[in-house]
Amino acid sequence: MNVRIAYVSSILIAVSFSALAAPSQIEVKARTESDFQIQQLLIAQRHAPINSQFRLQEHIQNLSPDSPLRVLSTPARQRFVASLRFNEAGITSLGYEDIVNELTYRDAHRLLSLFGAERTLEKLPQLRVETLDDEKIQIFARPPMEDDHIGYACTGRSTCSASSQQICMTGC
Repeated sequence: MNVRIAYVSSILIAVSFSALAAPSQIEVKARTESDFQIQQLLIAQRHAPINSQFRLQEHIQNLSPDSPLRVLSTPARQRFVASLRFNEAGITSLGYEDIVNELTYRDAHRLLSLFGAERTLEKLPQLRVETLDDEKIQIFARPPMEDDHIGYACTGRSTCSASSQQICMTGC
């Protein structure tokens, strides 16, 4: 009889520990979807046309007339380029003041797409809407990631520090 009670007790203890330790299916699904989104964004950043300081310099040296960087005025382009930070995950932070001051949604989308960072459109203060394309991009822009922090810059591995007019991005 004591063996049976001990056996049943050990089963109950094991079940209660596994119930406490195991997250619910909803939690697992939410975590999995969030992890999936983060991985998608990191892949987009890593495989963007400009995903490193080297590729940025290459792009600037061979700046074609249709480059999205050309939509910024020369001084704004210089400030924007100087604000960009990269690591092995791609872009980690960027300055947005000149984007907001000079660009429409369409132009900002084109520019940020160079870096796999178009999702940050929704984090930016109001961009201009001048065309139907601007309106569509504004309406259908991808929601930003919680790990993208406006008012911060990536200052080191997994370190976002306060910096006005900057966005510290997922992958920092």
